[in-house]
Amino acid sequence: MKKHRDLLSILRAKNLRLTPARRVLLQYILDNKSKQLSLQSIQQYLEKNIQGVNRSSIYRNLELLKKLEIVQELNIPRKGKCYQYTFEDDVHHFYICKTCGKANRDKEQLFNNIQKALNKVKGFSEANLSLVFYGHCSSCQPRK
Repeated sequence: MKKHRDLLSILRAKNLRLTPARRVLLQYILDNKSKQLSLQSIQQYLEKNIQGVNRSSIYRNLELLKKLEIVQELNIPRKGKCYQYTFEDDVHHFYICKTCGKANRDKEQLFNNIQKALNKVKGFSEANLSLVFYGHCSSCQPRK
């Protein structure tokens, strides 16, 4: 399991500044790694804990964490953009209900099959999968 100091060492290795806002943001994400964090909740937390942090700084830091594949951005209906910690996972997959907005991770069997198929493509190996499926959960499926 990655810890705060492990993620900070990744930033150091890339010669990125370890600003107070980045430190607090990383810790908040790690503390809530099983949740989809809304942009609003992230902003509220940082504003409460870091004096003078602005919205553009938050956006830039989230974009950086996406590029480093520490978080994945999800667009959840009725909730908007959310961020999920995915750094320790080789497979980042979500099923999101278009009706109620419930976001779930599922078993990796489907993605293992996709991985095997991709490995058969000439010259393609060791894929990291990041997929988001939008549909209707069993509670919200339209009745026929």
